[in-house]
Parts: sequence; C-alpha cells; structure tokens
Amino acid sequence: MTRKQRLLKQIRGEPVDRIPMLGGWNLGVKNLAAIAGLSVEKYLNDPFRGVIQANLALGVDAVVPPIVPVDIAAIRDGSIQESSFKDVVPEALKARADAIPGDEGKVLARFDPAAAERDYRAQLDSLLPKLGAIELLPTFWLAPANFALYFQYGYEAFLSATALYPDEVGRIFWEDGLLARERNRILVRLMKEYDLIPMLFTGHDICNGSGPMCSPAFLRKQYFPNMKMSLEPFVEAGVRVIGHCDGNIMPLIDDMIAAGMSGFQGFQYEFGVDPCDIDQRRSARGEKLLYFTGLSVTCTLPLGSVRDVEEEVDYFLDFTDGGKRMFLFTSNVTGVDVPPRNIIAAYRHLSACVPPIPSRRVGVRPEWPWRLAHPG
Repeated sequence: MTRKQRLLKQIRGEPVDRIPMLGGWNLGVKNLAAIAGLSVEKYLNDPFRGVIQANLALGVDAVVPPIVPVDIAAIRDGSIQESSFKDVVPEALKARADAIPGDEGKVLARFDPAAAERDYRAQLDSLLPKLGAIELLPTFWLAPANFALYFQYGYEAFLSATALYPDEVGRIFWEDGLLARERNRILVRLMKEYDLIPMLFTGHDICNGSGPMCSPAFLRKQYFPNMKMSLEPFVEAGVRVIGHCDGNIMPLIDDMIAAGMSGFQGFQYEFGVDPCDIDQRRSARGEKLLYFTGLSVTCTLPLGSVRDVEEEVDYFLDFTDGGKRMFLFTSNVTGVDVPPRNIIAAYRHLSACVPPIPSRRVGVRPEWPWRLAHPG
C-alpha cells in the first residue's frame, strides 16, 4: 500500500495495512540528525534534506510543511513577546474595524484572486518536489477567519478590545472571514489539481490551560459564525478540516465542529482534554471524527521513558478503537529537550501494530497513562 493509498483509506474509514503516521514538527539540529542517522555536519550541509531523511527514518506517510532547524544553538522556534506590544492600545483594533466597508462587495473588491493563486502555486511548486516519496499534509493557518490577532496587537490589547469593543473585533473577524472564504475556494481547486490529500490542517490557539482566552459568548456571537463562513468551501468539497488544539478546548469542541472542523490534533491531556469525550461527537456532515493523536510534548516525550511513550501510543489505539481514524503525530513541535529515542520509539511501536488491532480494554474507558503513572 502506498503512502497516499494508506492516508486516503484511513480518511474514508477503510482497512489499512498500518496506521498512518505524520511528521514535520520536530525541532533541534542534533535531534533531527540523530533520527536521520547523520552527523550534525552532514545534516547542516543540507538541512531540508536532513529533515526529510529524519522523517523517512521514522516511516511517516505525510508531513506538514516541515520546520527546518539550521541553528545548532536554537532552543525553540519563535514566540510572542508581549513587551513588543507595550505601546499598542485596544483602540488600534477599533480604528481598524471602523475603516472596514460595511458592504461585502466593497470588501471583496480589494481581493486579488490571481495574486492569491500565484502565491499558493509558488508555495506548492517550491515544496512538493523536495518531499520526495512523502506526501504533503495541506496546512494553511489562515484558512479560518483569523482569531489570532494577538500576533499583530499583543495579548493585552487584543483581549481588552474583545471586552471593550466586541462588535468592532467581530467586524475584523467578518472581513477576514470573507477574504479567507475566497482564498479557500482557490485552495480547494488547487488541492484537486495538485492531487493533494483531502485534509486541511489548520486552526488558531483560542484556549489556554484554563479554557477559552475570552468569553465563549463573545466567540459564539462574533467569531465562530465567521469561522464557519471561511471554512465552507472545504466542507462543501468534502475536505476534512483538522483543528490544531492547544489548551483546554473542551468548552468549545461543539462550536468548533459546528464551524466546520471534523477532526482534531494536539490535546493537552494535563489540562483535562478528554479524547474519549470528544469522540462521542460527529461532524456537521455526520462523519466520525479524525484524530492526529498527539504525543505529549509537555510530559511524555520530554520526561518519559520509552515504555511511557509506547503506553501513550497504546492509549491512542484504545480510544480510537484500534487505530480507526487515527494518524500518529505530536501534540505540538517537539523541543530540543525531547530525547530522539522517544520519538523513534513512538513511531517504531505503532509501525509494529498491524491492523485489525483488538481493543485491550473492552468496556473500560481508556485513561491517559501519564496521569495514571504520575498522579498529581
């Protein structure tokens, strides 16, 4: 079975020869070199090729547009520094909203579909030939209406604006949702033309460990309707939308599904995220949900033993009824603190599990093994 055949069959719920595996989010020059079986010097001679060799060694079927570390001393890949926005005020968002035309046609008149298509084609034409036999997992972070305005204004100004000027922030979401919908119509067409996997990996961080960053009532009125509008081209085309999930997303799961998501990636189990609970839902089209089952980058991968990692993979198999609708992935980018042996062990362990995989816990609700082994 080819990589693409395996991925397509898993999406459709058909039998596969093994559970599909995803990659592209491992950090650390030394880590990637070790996984690839290269010296650091040889990796640095061609870092992109080194990343692909590492993913081939893991046996992945597809990668997100891969992160390619080139700095041997780098610890992480980017972060928001609130100090950079110390002079930004909530009124900056209000001023932006006040300048948005109230008519949809006037908003779309400023959209250049030809330029958007050229940009997408350039991205795909540059990336696809470098992946070799590995499939590309289409990943476009701006496919949904852009919630992550904190990247432009900082958290304090953005969150203050959601409280002080909720309708104005909603107007920004509306404009971006309109533009995203038009971009996504182009993406759907290009995904078919380039014969890409009919899945989209996307999403914005809306939650922290405590739950939603701002009022769910605000989100339901001002954000989720615009997110739904933006994702409609994918839903209508049958492209499965997989949402990246950080923090405690449980209070918003139903909203995310109603807005067009039909699968999830990530899961910070330590904050109470319960995949068994999530799996009781169905997509807006009645589909069973898909899962990019996230190996924990906060607990199990950096702190655990090989056995801890293998037990976490078994947990994924348990809550997906033997790996149905499951794609192995990490919960987020892995840091340089993750021993390469743990990443290798996870993929190797799953590779050895040949479907059909019987459930080990018939009638028993699976629990996250790390919590059981490390209570409190």
